[in-house]
Amino acid sequence: METLKAFLFGLTIAMAVGPIAILIINRGLTVSLRSALMSGLGAALADLTYGLIAFTVGSLVISYLNLNNYYFTLFTSLILLLFGARMLKNSFKEPGSHTNNQEAGAKGSNLNYLFSTYVLTVVNPLTVIAFVGFSGQLVSPITGAAHVLVLALAIFAGSLIVQTALALFGASLGRFLRNPKAMRILNSGSGIGIMLFGLAGLL
Repeated sequence: METLKAFLFGLTIAMAVGPIAILIINRGLTVSLRSALMSGLGAALADLTYGLIAFTVGSLVISYLNLNNYYFTLFTSLILLLFGARMLKNSFKEPGSHTNNQEAGAKGSNLNYLFSTYVLTVVNPLTVIAFVGFSGQLVSPITGAAHVLVLALAIFAGSLIVQTALALFGASLGRFLRNPKAMRILNSGSGIGIMLFGLAGLL
């Protein structure tokens, strides 16, 4: 039962429309399917990391966040603002063709896409709040390293399914949107969307 709850939680948190979902769809749309898939993997690995933390030292993390909530929220919101601003700035550059974007994505380091999304997911306030809430809702206490690993992997599996779907959606949409102007508008919208999530954390 706990494993099913963890799997469903992984699905749910990945389905939430937030800055990470916007980022994955945007990369599938404007760069390549591979870059979006690597971004999705990075997000799922971040969820795995939080799962391991929540099922082991979750109570300690909750206490720490409660004591330093203001500074943590400020830090994470600023990161989202800066990343969104960077996306917005890049959207005003002269857009190339969709084919050129795919070639650029293939030449770029896939590990960069994975790592950047991992970091953004880890510092995303929505992720932190969700995991803090979930760790406090477990009915039975979690004991044993094997049990902890199984539950964390269940979260990872649920998250990865949705992240993959987001990547495929973005890449599929990109095949129909070949107009450079439309791509620029979508890039700008993605950057603004991520910045809004950052601003919301400061309010």
